[in-house]
Amino acid sequence: MDRISGMSDIRGFLAATLFMAQFLFLWVTVEPFPAEISSAAESGSNLLNQLAALLLFGSAVCYLAFSPSRKLVLQPRPLMILLFIWLIVAAIFSAERVESLKQVVLSGILLLNASVFLLLPRSEEQFARMIMAGLFIMLGFAYFGVIFKPLQAIHQFSSELGDEQLGNWRGHFAHKNVASAAMLVSGFFGLYLKDKGFRLAGWLILFLSVFFLLHTGGKTSTAMFPMILLIAYVFEKMGWLRLPIAVGGVLVINFLTVGAALIPSVYEFITSLGVDASFTNRSDIWRLAVGAIADKPFIGHGLHGYWLTDTLVNNDTVENWSPRAFNGHNAWVDTLINLGFVGFVLVFIWILVLPLLYIKRISQRNLYTPVVRLYVRIWLYGLFASALESVFFETGSLLWFSIMMALFGLRLQALAVPVPYDRTPQSAFASGSIGVRP
Repeated sequence: MDRISGMSDIRGFLAATLFMAQFLFLWVTVEPFPAEISSAAESGSNLLNQLAALLLFGSAVCYLAFSPSRKLVLQPRPLMILLFIWLIVAAIFSAERVESLKQVVLSGILLLNASVFLLLPRSEEQFARMIMAGLFIMLGFAYFGVIFKPLQAIHQFSSELGDEQLGNWRGHFAHKNVASAAMLVSGFFGLYLKDKGFRLAGWLILFLSVFFLLHTGGKTSTAMFPMILLIAYVFEKMGWLRLPIAVGGVLVINFLTVGAALIPSVYEFITSLGVDASFTNRSDIWRLAVGAIADKPFIGHGLHGYWLTDTLVNNDTVENWSPRAFNGHNAWVDTLINLGFVGFVLVFIWILVLPLLYIKRISQRNLYTPVVRLYVRIWLYGLFASALESVFFETGSLLWFSIMMALFGLRLQALAVPVPYDRTPQSAFASGSIGVRP
């Protein structure tokens, strides 16, 4: 028995170490305070990041080889297999085959790491404590940069960014947009910790996150933080509104944003509200994206198979900046461009349909607890932010990782059954004294 207990303790220690390593890899990165760059996504493309991701992936695979929880990974398995096969098919037929296949591999690594993430803590209490420690480390780096390394942690004038971002806080992140998304999700975690009984730590994380968020200049994230909290509250209390909020909300916001780029009457309506109907020049990108979707409507261009390609960048027929855009600034548009209609349907089922079914089951069993609220808030933010940012399949993105964590977490909660608190040596947790069916 002592030997079994010892092995369990070692496995638990290694699992906790892997959990913290995955968290800090995304929230602090292997290269904090990078040189200022125009695109946040470029920060995840260096060799050191890729080696670290491979090391975490290898560690996760080794852990799963000896874990009874491996059957819970990458679920629902049939959908995950179909989606991954389609990613490969789209990449094979891409004009940028090598780059697209590379992105498929990196996406698969992040996907597996996200699906393993919630299986590593012994209990929800350990999960909460490790998240709390990780967030304080992240916030420490961010504020240390602003106070002691302002030239690196606060956007300065550059030829690429001009004066538009001047003075915006980015902390140790590559760009203020990454920082704003991180602080918004950190605020959600702070509320979760408060609700779980870590009141002082939760309030402190919430305050530090929101204060930093307000100084990033991230208008979208700043506006969405209270909006998502309100929507999530309605989502929890009024079950009959969940489908209209999730599906209808995604359709409406995409119609208003992308529609403003294509339909003059929508553009005029948005303008009449006093809103920039170009959504900071995204409309140029979306008009270009329509042609990309029409070129390959069924199979798509493959991940990273369209934006920033030589053919597009050197296109002299387009008289605006859109051919030089890093992505489509809309996750649903980019899904159609990258994966075509078939891939879009698979992603739609995974990201929108299944969570609604999970949440319905959770509510029916009266398991709508603080950790479920955390997942729902992150998921809803991902849904609505996807209308203005390309967040799906962004390798190295802490927001995409958090969204996937929420998706897998909602599924685990939907499968949860009452078990004695923290009795199992290593099991996926749910809320309070709830565990996951082995």
